[in-house]
Amino acid sequence: MRRKFMKTAALALAAALMVGACAKETEQNTFTGDTSEEPDYQVSLNPIMPSAYRDVQGLKLEKGTYISIIGKSEATAFWKAVRSGVMQAAEDLNRELGYSGNDKIKVTYNGPAKSEDIDEQVNILDEELSRYPDVIGIASIDEEACTVQFDLATENGIPIIALDSGNQYPGIQCTVKTDNQEAARTGAYKLADEIGGEGDVMVLVHDSKSETAKERAKSFQNEIAENYPDVRTAEVVYCDQLDDLKKQMAEEQNEGLEEGGRKVEKESVTDADAVQYLIEQHPGLKGIFGTNDSTTMLGLEAIQQAEQAWEEGQKEEKDQREDTDQKEDGRTQEQTGEDAREPGGEMKEAARSGDGAGEDQEPAQDSQAGGNEPGENGEKEVSREDSENEDPADEASGDKDGRSDRESSVSAKENTDPAEIVLMGFDVGREQLKALEEGEISGLVVQNPFGIGYASVVAAARTVLQSGNEAQVSTGYLWVTQDNMNDASIQKMLYQ
Repeated sequence: MRRKFMKTAALALAAALMVGACAKETEQNTFTGDTSEEPDYQVSLNPIMPSAYRDVQGLKLEKGTYISIIGKSEATAFWKAVRSGVMQAAEDLNRELGYSGNDKIKVTYNGPAKSEDIDEQVNILDEELSRYPDVIGIASIDEEACTVQFDLATENGIPIIALDSGNQYPGIQCTVKTDNQEAARTGAYKLADEIGGEGDVMVLVHDSKSETAKERAKSFQNEIAENYPDVRTAEVVYCDQLDDLKKQMAEEQNEGLEEGGRKVEKESVTDADAVQYLIEQHPGLKGIFGTNDSTTMLGLEAIQQAEQAWEEGQKEEKDQREDTDQKEDGRTQEQTGEDAREPGGEMKEAARSGDGAGEDQEPAQDSQAGGNEPGENGEKEVSREDSENEDPADEASGDKDGRSDRESSVSAKENTDPAEIVLMGFDVGREQLKALEEGEISGLVVQNPFGIGYASVVAAARTVLQSGNEAQVSTGYLWVTQDNMNDASIQKMLYQ
């Protein structure tokens, strides 16, 4: 009986331990929602399509594989965010594969110190090719400038992918970028709606050579032309072609220069000066759109300069108008004094009192009779009648004190205050965010540069492994305004 009890007790204890162990294991694996298993940067990877480019799982690269990524800059907020995405993908790859030390996958990011410097980018590409990487990813500033280097890479078995800006070179394996056509169309209809669906707009394009610039400029114009008949793209400004305009501006300022005066050189004319000049050439301008971060801020600087010049012009015209009024008032008072002293004053007074009425009336009748005859008196009488018979509306818009043309000009300028120009554009850095918050910028297409960098490394790895690539990988974008810029979901996607 005792043996049977002990056996039963042992079985019960074993069962209890098994239940406890199962309960403990279940408790450990249960997700409570208190912590997230996803990294913070996952929010930047989620928009990437296709989804295979959102992570590094399954990319079994050999130890020491060398991936070289070349951007358009190292300095701007956008390209710093691209670099962060590149470096994060490299870290994730080595962690996934368990590589350390000399075995690590080598991933580098390089870009020109000065944004959009074609020559420096070509030099960087030459240096990277001399190191024989397993794959190169490049954001071409000029899609035709690197053809020789691409041919050399192909001859040496170094595959190429593109990022941010596409390239027409036939050997490109994959392009990772924003859908520029869709994003630019979004910017176009947002701007058109903001200005009330009518008026002139200007597009500031960062260059005339990259595919990114071409796509955005063309798509913006197409959206306006196709869907907003009362909005006109009055000016498309390519910022790498401003030298001719600067030369023209310098020549205009030097016209009539006095001997010994200081000559204006085109080198002293800034990009903002040139855009300000164009703004002033379009007094009805209602909106400006920049195709990247630098052009958006260039637009803001030019608007601010135009506003300052406009205010100074308004003050100068007001001072001139007041000075003219004072001079005209003085002349009126002087004329009044002369009329009071003229010799005919006594005769007119006598006529009013009835003395010598018959003699005074006869010359008046002669004057009326001769009104249709040539002569000095007739001409004066006709001129007076024309003046007396003027339409009241004409008189209201006429010049009672010699100011009609001047006031009309001032009124027209008051309707085109540069401060009223709506500014929108691409990308967001610290300066853009501040301008957005203060209402100087009305809206921004915010790309996903971290995602571009990360997905580029994934695409490069897939190229090395010959596992197949999509022709284009889209990394998504957001439309950010003053109203939504502080939303939690938006804040996670902003880069500064």
